[in-house]
Amino acid sequence: MKLRNPVIAALLAAVVLSACGAAEKLSPQVAVRDAADTTVNTKQGTFTFSLVGSEDDLNAVLNQGAKLSDEDRKGLQLLGQSHLALTTAPGVFGLDVKVGAIDHAVELRYVGKKLYARADVPAIANLMGTSPAEVNQAVQGLATQGLGFLKDAAAGKWLVADLGPMSDMLKGFAQQFGGAGQGVVSPTPSSSGPTPSQFQQARDAVGKALHDNTSVAKQGSDSTGDHYVVTVSSARNLYSAILPVLSQFPMADGKLPPAAQIPDRPVTIDTWVKSGRIVRLELPLNQFGTASAGRVAVRLDIDPDPTAVAAPADAVPVDVAGILGKFVQGLSSGLGGSSGLQGVPGLGNLGNLGGLGGVRG
Repeated sequence: MKLRNPVIAALLAAVVLSACGAAEKLSPQVAVRDAADTTVNTKQGTFTFSLVGSEDDLNAVLNQGAKLSDEDRKGLQLLGQSHLALTTAPGVFGLDVKVGAIDHAVELRYVGKKLYARADVPAIANLMGTSPAEVNQAVQGLATQGLGFLKDAAAGKWLVADLGPMSDMLKGFAQQFGGAGQGVVSPTPSSSGPTPSQFQQARDAVGKALHDNTSVAKQGSDSTGDHYVVTVSSARNLYSAILPVLSQFPMADGKLPPAAQIPDRPVTIDTWVKSGRIVRLELPLNQFGTASAGRVAVRLDIDPDPTAVAAPADAVPVDVAGILGKFVQGLSSGLGGSSGLQGVPGLGNLGNLGGLGGVRG
């Protein structure tokens, strides 16, 4: 027994050390996988896309290091300073675009089945070298055609469109063009988009393909989080593994390239994990070209706490259904009459809409 105890202790220690070693080897893969699952299952967040890299590096990667003109330099600076932020949460959606030094250059918000939009037209026009007089001239011309709200848009005001009536209009079009007695045709899974089962199949296929074709190595930690490098051993092999599932999606429709056109080379993605979530992804662009300069990457920052998306006050109403009705009226008149569109729910009597009645398709 005196001999057995040390032997058993030694065996247990060896097993524990082996398990710890295996866990250490698996921990980067497991950490990134679990963080990815948590991030995907979160129903809200703000996703910010940007391009990172110095001016010289951007020029080397995107412009093959060619000599820069003043306009080229401005374009690279604009590219490096801009970003696009998408915010999703239950019942709301937001888009906020920064263009160069112009914060909130373009914004969209969807709240309470209403779509809000605005653009900093004066600042954007100035950035593009367009004078206020040119903007006013263009707006005045369009305003005479029933688009008077563009004056408010040009002044940088919020516009709002109630999308509720659009549902009746679209149903009406379906009835008109679906054939007498057929009513509104319910979309089939093949025409309305991927089904939940197709999404699940795609997710399972991607998960297996990533497991079989990727490795994960931890690089350390910084203020952003724990930094990992995910390496896809072969972009072609990964694509080949998920191609059969992707081809089943309606939007694919024969548009996906064959696997032979995908480079058979490794691809790396930098990943940062914090509090069990993926908070940043970076795809280095240098690996796709011949540039040997510094690093240029497409960056995606993920904030699990979404930016507040609220309905702006004093937004100018826009009658989207009325505008579309006038457009259809002009189009149908140009095609020889609108009798085929009479009685479409949401449009009412096209002949009495006025406004753009004189405009012909």
